[in-house]
Amino acid sequence: MANKGKKSDNKNLIIGICIAAVVVIAIIIAVVLVTRGNTINDSYFVSDGTKYVLTLDANDISMEDAEYNPIKAHLVYTYSGDEITGLKAYYEYADNATAKAAADYLKSNYEESDQAKIATDGKYVVYTSPEEDYKDLTASDVKQQIEFMEMLKNMGSGDTEEFEEVEETTDNE
Repeated sequence: MANKGKKSDNKNLIIGICIAAVVVIAIIIAVVLVTRGNTINDSYFVSDGTKYVLTLDANDISMEDAEYNPIKAHLVYTYSGDEITGLKAYYEYADNATAKAAADYLKSNYEESDQAKIATDGKYVVYTSPEEDYKDLTASDVKQQIEFMEMLKNMGSGDTEEFEEVEETTDNE
């Protein structure tokens, strides 16, 4: 009888181990599926304590081949203290397929240096700049440049509205 109790205990132990293994595998599969579809979204393109972001609209950007002009471009400067630690340009397209075609075009028409990289992340073409592109910049320089560019964009949109109002009043006279 003692052998029968031992066999039962071993059987339960083996069943418990198998169930635990199945649960672990299910968790791993769930994590992989969730992170695989996890692409960057608009909430990433906000300046915070680790990065400065400059967003440019389509009319502020032009590429050699107009077919591959992005909807927007986001320049993301990462920093630590006053040191710039990275620079990536995220070119936003209407969908994943357009981004993939644009990335393929850029890779085939522009030589990537050993350090610069072109990749896709969902609807974005991501250009990772080599260190030499930002090594002489400081975080405070970048912050000032971004504030200046945003001021110009705000002035530009205000001037357009004022011009349209003046044009309407002269047309009515």
